Amino acid sequence: MKKSQEIIGLPVFSIIDGAKIGQVKDLVINPEEGKVDFILVGNSSWYEGAKVLPFKDVVGIGEHAVTTESQSMLLSVDESEDAKNLLSRNIQIKGTRVLTNKGNLIGVISEFEVDGDTGKLARLEYKTAQDEMKLEVIEAEDVLTYGSEVVVVREKGFEYAKKVVQPEDISRDEDQETVSEGAAFFKERQKVFLLGKKVIQDIKDGKGEVLIPEGTVVTEEVIALAEANDRFVELSQCVK
Repeated sequence: MKKSQEIIGLPVFSIIDGAKIGQVKDLVINPEEGKVDFILVGNSSWYEGAKVLPFKDVVGIGEHAVTTESQSMLLSVDESEDAKNLLSRNIQIKGTRVLTNKGNLIGVISEFEVDGDTGKLARLEYKTAQDEMKLEVIEAEDVLTYGSEVVVVREKGFEYAKKVVQPEDISRDEDQETVSEGAAFFKERQKVFLLGKKVIQDIKDGKGEVLIPEGTVVTEEVIALAEANDRFVELSQCVK
């Protein structure tokens, strides 16, 4: 098993050419199958010129490099409809909130592990809502949905950020409103946690321009800038 942080940043080498052909910038998740379908190589922005390596064409993921047979395995985003569709959905695992199927928010995902042979997501680590310094683990088999805003998991006796009372006669609309309020509550906790942290890598906007430079100290203005550019989740996972 490999943690995402052990893969992202590795150089990508062509076996035939014996040469470096890029660097892993991100992992592209297929949320329906719960696995990595592509490795983003070269540039992490979603604009023309970005390259993807289908995970099926990965020969190996080692301690020092990712290997593939040849440079011809790399595709531009425009050459792969599957990659383009997945990238447009922008499924980011790290920094995403964890919601149980009973409507309880229990934490924020800080890391995930991948099977290096199949690309399957094996387990998720999350910071608990009650104590951001405490880490818990969710097995992939307990994940119901990998969403763009939350990861939904089976409720199995987790400690919750906020208990949600749901009487038997509660209406569907009221239930949704309660969950939404819980989500808003948890996001506010996230913002408090981020204040004063330092950004550990450049955060770019949709055009690939640096929005928040590495080394920036997070303030309320920085959080507002990230939210305005739909980069709050990315900010959450790029601070220390």
